[in-house]
Amino acid sequence: MNQRDDLSTALPTRRQLLRAAAAAASLALLPDAFGSPAMAAPRVAFLAPDAAAAAFARPDDTYYANMGLLEIRARMRSSLAGMSLADARVAVRAYDQAAVLAFTDAEIVAIRGVVERMQPLLEERAPLYARTPWSFIKLDDRAEGGMPHTRGPHIVLPRETAEHFAVMHQEMLEAGKLAVTPRGRDLLIHEQTHVLERQDPARFEPLFTDVFGFSRMTPAPANAWLSGHRCINPDGPDVAWAFPLAKIGGSGWVMPDVVLADLPAPRMPQDFQVIGVEVEKTAEGWKLVESDGVPKRRDLDQIRGYDAHFPFADEDFHPHEIAAVTLSHWILRDVPDLDARPLMPAVAAWARTALA
Repeated sequence: MNQRDDLSTALPTRRQLLRAAAAAASLALLPDAFGSPAMAAPRVAFLAPDAAAAAFARPDDTYYANMGLLEIRARMRSSLAGMSLADARVAVRAYDQAAVLAFTDAEIVAIRGVVERMQPLLEERAPLYARTPWSFIKLDDRAEGGMPHTRGPHIVLPRETAEHFAVMHQEMLEAGKLAVTPRGRDLLIHEQTHVLERQDPARFEPLFTDVFGFSRMTPAPANAWLSGHRCINPDGPDVAWAFPLAKIGGSGWVMPDVVLADLPAPRMPQDFQVIGVEVEKTAEGWKLVESDGVPKRRDLDQIRGYDAHFPFADEDFHPHEIAAVTLSHWILRDVPDLDARPLMPAVAAWARTALA
């Protein structure tokens, strides 16, 4: 889940995909001037609306099944008066499926172009990304609060973001700068990181624990209040992460989380509240610190030293998001003081092996 005002992706028809795949496969076999194989072209797919809608109904996907009524009201921008939780979960899935759109030809060309121009850099800095297929879904801006995110192996782009890619492509083309512009790369790498985190969680767990300092709670503690107010992050649905405040000069543990304000029809993402929920480790396992059934919590950005502990303060409400922000910058090297930022030597050491 990415709240940045950034760019996005586009999707071709199945016929176009088959054509492109055949062309890419044949090109990859051509030798270069020295007789060595050409660099493998990235595999880029754009789901047609029917395939995209089906991707939201996979039987192994528990995304909608874990949503609370408050979150569904925010997603559907409705109070859902009189609707049961079970019916609301069915309705919100249908709402998202109805929001699927087809990419325009201009969006497809633009997004594919950004991926293809990044491929040499990914081959050098993070070969795992270069080997991983790219798959895109386009949604109307009303779905998921208009934020880029991922579902399964797919990067989901709101309409406005996809349109931005096409506009950027045309502007850079007319200015003669298309081959050198870095615009749009950070968003795509950020979201593709979430795809990889979902595909191979064991690969990324040492980054979250050994480098960032989180501990996995098994199972994550919960209660009715938290389940009813939580906003599930499609890029980090696993909230079983505790951070030891001793690492930043405090005491105790917090579980970073995102909840919604208790309103009849909260807005998404305007009414998000990013919090640190107090948890404690006992002989029986992890427990919430509660008062009258309500977990004790505080604004995450008010916990002294928390933001400064990580390389970047944006989106530090889940280790998946911290990793996506950090690895995007590490791959692109687009920040002058990158190597001097907190934890970056350890991040780099992990990345050189894990992303090879």
